[in-house]
Amino acid sequence: MNCPSPKCGSSNVQLLSHYVDGLPTGSPHRSTYAEPAGADGSYLLAAGLALVGLYALVSGEILAGLVALAAGGGWGFVIHKKAEASDHARAAWANRRICLACTEQWVP
Repeated sequence: MNCPSPKCGSSNVQLLSHYVDGLPTGSPHRSTYAEPAGADGSYLLAAGLALVGLYALVSGEILAGLVALAAGGGWGFVIHKKAEASDHARAAWANRRICLACTEQWVP
């Protein structure tokens, strides 16, 4: 595989993940080319809100129950979308190639 850059065309190409693994520990390029971070969300808060909403509905507080249930469901949806986007970004990073001659990056 050759570099897709029209100015380069080098065959000195490597998986970005392998390139990062081969860098020394103190290299500033480790953070530049590092794997994207995973999503930092927990479904616990969303589940808790939904349970509070269900409890409020059962105990007769219809409006408060619906609001809490909707908030829990909405928060769970947001967390799910963030986790999904993070998974896609990490998968793309795992397939990314880097040209060691010109540092061009691409996903084949």
